[in-house]
Amino acid sequence: MSQLLPDLSLVGTRFDHEVDHQAQQQPLPKVVPVTDTDLRHLPAPVARYLRRAGVVGRPRVHNFVVDLDAELNRAPGAEWMHTPVLQVSFVDHPSRLFLLRTRMHGLPVSGLHQYDDSGASMDIRLLGLLHVADARGDAFARAETVTVLNDFCIMAPAVLIDERFTWGPIDDRQCGVTFRNGERVVHAQLFFDEHGDLVDFSSADRQVLPDDGERWSTPLHQYHEFGVARLASAGDAIWHFANKPSWTYGRFSIRRVRYNVPPDELPRAEQLER
Repeated sequence: MSQLLPDLSLVGTRFDHEVDHQAQQQPLPKVVPVTDTDLRHLPAPVARYLRRAGVVGRPRVHNFVVDLDAELNRAPGAEWMHTPVLQVSFVDHPSRLFLLRTRMHGLPVSGLHQYDDSGASMDIRLLGLLHVADARGDAFARAETVTVLNDFCIMAPAVLIDERFTWGPIDDRQCGVTFRNGERVVHAQLFFDEHGDLVDFSSADRQVLPDDGERWSTPLHQYHEFGVARLASAGDAIWHFANKPSWTYGRFSIRRVRYNVPPDELPRAEQLER
């Protein structure tokens, strides 16, 4: 048993409970493939991106599981913390469970970001007990709606055919998108390169904390085929400020992506320790 396993006892138990709950509430429907017709209403750069991702002919996405390696820091110039991440997301009623572990000053830290129709929360604990960060409320739920939109654009682009997205074409290399999840409505801009790959995502709707910038972006690179889709495997998370330099607080690398995972194959918190 990993020496870090007790550090996941509280947030890990909650993660497992919520994964089971969402799997019960959102059972996998019959598989239906994405067709060219499903892309006809999309702006040209978005449709091109989905075709390059290889979504046409593959199943529509109803849940996805992502294994990530992350590097995070708590302030500009602060030490980077290696942070394995396990994420489980459900699509039909958007839900996101983002479980992490790391070390701070040599001590184990675990955390869970949770988002669903009822709201959003962030619970980060030192030694599994002491709160390092705790966020919730309407503003945080709206900010995490931007994160969910970002996940769909990067990790599960087939989801973008859904009617919950409204598009504002700009030109052949960029467009605006509005995502509506119930009463939460957020906006972003997508940027594509000359080949049609998504290379950046930017939104001004993610501010919650005093240290947050006026704009949040996630530049992307290193595309390759994951077996389920062709996706960007690496990206950064950056806050942009009006009166000081931008701050890159996260660097992420995707190791594996799985779509439409049956309930009995959804991961448990202990798998983050392997």
